[in-house]
Amino acid sequence: MRARSPRARSPGRAGRIGAFLVAASLTAASPLSASAQGSGDVESARVLFVQGAKLARQGRWEEARALYARSLEIRPAPLTRYSLGVAQKESGHLADALASFRAFLAEPTTSTTAPYLGPAREAVAALEGHVGRATIAVRPGNVDGLVLAVDGEPLRVAPGQVVELDPGEHELVARAPGFRAAAARFTVGAGASVEVPITLAPVTAAAAQASAVGGLPPVADSSDVSPSRTLPIVVMGVGGAFVAGGAVLGLSGLKQASSARTSGGSDARAARAKGIIGDALGGVGIATVGIGLYLLLNSDPAPSAATSGSVGPWVSASGAGIEMRL
Repeated sequence: MRARSPRARSPGRAGRIGAFLVAASLTAASPLSASAQGSGDVESARVLFVQGAKLARQGRWEEARALYARSLEIRPAPLTRYSLGVAQKESGHLADALASFRAFLAEPTTSTTAPYLGPAREAVAALEGHVGRATIAVRPGNVDGLVLAVDGEPLRVAPGQVVELDPGEHELVARAPGFRAAAARFTVGAGASVEVPITLAPVTAAAAQASAVGGLPPVADSSDVSPSRTLPIVVMGVGGAFVAGGAVLGLSGLKQASSARTSGGSDARAARAKGIIGDALGGVGIATVGIGLYLLLNSDPAPSAATSGSVGPWVSASGAGIEMRL
């Protein structure tokens, strides 16, 4: 354990001042060797690094992070990687910062990088307690061509391995040939670990053929799927049955009333009861058909052609039903 000076700064303030000192020193000592010049790429990387260091001194860490990342893409260098880790840490990209510091420590030590080994190790120790960890569990297992992405960024680990993430909410997307793309949202806390299950469902033969031609299908969006027409048709069928039953019962009542001997006898009363029940069934049936028709017309948000018409029940001596006039 290292002894602390009585005038030691707080960890947060010390980290910020240390980051400024790193940025200042790296501005003076570019990480790209002058002897390695010979192409415009080296000079471009150097310019981006110096600009990033200036932004870091001003506390503009997000902009500095972008410039360091571009410089590293053009010309990988240990001190650029270390500076990128500092900018990532200060801008809140904790998991990326942890990866950058680990990559820096994995580089061969030189006289230029040696002064930053201690700060890098301290940063790794601190960040390991602040990042979240997620284990992806894909079902079914051993899917060929599986591609995983978190928050739109491809994962470079296999299912079952631990993924280090910034604390907060995330979205996992899984894709594989022959399966529908699946998505899962999850939240991980600082220093916490979670398991994220996600299930891939096989696509139909037609969808598989379309996938082979045009690539993997996108994640299904419920807002783009038309409601099923099964329920409206069933509702209309039930309504039609009520109308038909009411018509049959009403006709039976009329027939019984015509053959009744007196208007006040039991036959007449039974006939009137049938007529009332038949009317009630018919009314309920018409209302039910109307509900089913409304659901049916609203189940397709993009009809092929605009139509107009009317729907109504029909009753005859031979039966009853629904008629649509266009």
